Amino acid sequence: MLREIVDVDAANLGRALRRTRIVAIVLGVVALAVASLVGHAVVGVGVVLGLVLGALNTRWADASVARLKDTVGAKAARRPLAMRTLGRLAFSTAAVLALLVFATPIGFGALGGLVLYQVAFLASMLRAVMAGGAPR
Repeated sequence: MLREIVDVDAANLGRALRRTRIVAIVLGVVALAVASLVGHAVVGVGVVLGLVLGALNTRWADASVARLKDTVGAKAARRPLAMRTLGRLAFSTAAVLALLVFATPIGFGALGGLVLYQVAFLASMLRAVMAGGAPR
């Protein structure tokens, strides 16, 4: 069946978020070291800023979902969650665009850091889904 649902418990998701943050820290240290070795330390700083921005975005998303757990219906929860998501996206986009305009090397590093964070996040979530149990 094409529409199989995988049950992932909260403990697996929590571990996946912690794993993502640990990988982000390691990636930030490596990026800063490599960028410094090749003479572009400011790009490494940008990568670290992008990774931090990705981690903050994940933290804010988690807090938004936790705030909505007391909401009565799924339909009632959609609008506040969508508005908070759009706000986070607007903040992240504005921050990176401002860095690209005013501090181009840091901006490109931040953009790369966001991409690295999302790859680490996706890998951690896939691992959590795979460990979450067999499809039902």
